[in-house]
Amino acid sequence: MIQDYRFEIKIPIPLNRLEYMLSWLRLSPMGFRQHHPAQHVNSVYFDSYQMACFAENLSGISNRNKMRIRWYHDITNAGKAQLEFKLRRSGKGCKVIYPLQLNFDDPNISWSEHIKHCQSQLTLQALSEWDSQTYPILLGRYKRQYLISFCGRIRATLDSDMEVYDQRYWSKPNTTRSHKMGDYVLLELKCQDQHERLLSDLVSRCPLNPSRHSKYVNGVRHMIYV
Repeated sequence: MIQDYRFEIKIPIPLNRLEYMLSWLRLSPMGFRQHHPAQHVNSVYFDSYQMACFAENLSGISNRNKMRIRWYHDITNAGKAQLEFKLRRSGKGCKVIYPLQLNFDDPNISWSEHIKHCQSQLTLQALSEWDSQTYPILLGRYKRQYLISFCGRIRATLDSDMEVYDQRYWSKPNTTRSHKMGDYVLLELKCQDQHERLLSDLVSRCPLNPSRHSKYVNGVRHMIYV
């Protein structure tokens, strides 16, 4: 499944400004309200042996791709996962999504076995896209709140309790030893590309400044330097 292209704006929020920003979202002309119940999100990010995706993100290349496997709720309950290829083109992004089933409940299954099982479920097109991003680098986990504007055109997510599990030197999935990713909450504002002007107008009134932010890049930095 290919999703439409969309714009994303990311705004890190210090914890001492969180309540203020929540009030701003609710009281803004967009009138944000809860869209879905909060839930935990888990994502395994893959890269090449040379960490090409990591390097592309650092260099700010406008056209880049990223691959991850994502599932929700318990960290080992990946029976309803999905393989996502995130494509970014000149500031806009989209996802190509394929359903997957994984079994992280069994601690004896190796990464190589998990990858073979995943690839056996995929189309030839998905396998060709996977080809260069072979290595599991990290597992990121956080709690996500979902908001939507009164008009339904802009969505907001708030990610908290972010942590990262290093997979680089593990033959089997590491779901127990993690690094915290800092005391802040990440706000993401998202819209379809036809509503870009509406999003820009909202961001121009935001009390905090947007910034480039990649959970994958920040996660790798924490694994290396913290």
